[in-house]
Amino acid sequence: MFTGIIEKIGKVHSIDRKSDSFVIGLQIKDVDYSLGDSICINGVCLTVEKIHQDIYSFSISPETNNLTNLNRLEKNHEVNIETSLTINKLISGHIVQGHVDTTAEIVEIEQQDNSWFIRLKLNGDFCKYIIHKGSITLDGVSLTVNDVTNSGFNVMIIPHTYQNTIFRTYEMGSIVNIEIDILAKYIEKLGNTND
Repeated sequence: MFTGIIEKIGKVHSIDRKSDSFVIGLQIKDVDYSLGDSICINGVCLTVEKIHQDIYSFSISPETNNLTNLNRLEKNHEVNIETSLTINKLISGHIVQGHVDTTAEIVEIEQQDNSWFIRLKLNGDFCKYIIHKGSITLDGVSLTVNDVTNSGFNVMIIPHTYQNTIFRTYEMGSIVNIEIDILAKYIEKLGNTND
């Protein structure tokens, strides 16, 4: 589990593509990860499989390749990094599993004073899980939903988050990983068991 608070920005060093999967090497400076550690990359929980100096390698399965925006990464692209939750780690965001549900497209991005307004287009099947002022995860970042419609939602990005995540690289048409708040999915499951 994770908290949605980004700790580092990594950079894509290498991509070894297969037919439906690939191995990605990320340069992550000033960290001391170990083999087998769970690391959240753009909201996706991955396992450290190989380490060479400051290059950490991760395998991307066919499902992750098909479901997330990791398949769009290219050399030198930046990614959001967070280590897994520990007993003494402050939960400043919300509980994030690292299990991406879907992706969304940025259809509007605008600076408003010192913050950034971002509106995203999302498959309507997922909009039912999103509520006004609820939690959502974008590329591994815990955020509060400002507003939600039948076709998407919007968020506001404060300066600290904008400057310390890959949000500063976003533009119109960018595809971002979305993880729905796990509580919404549990509530739906409980409701269905009563039918």
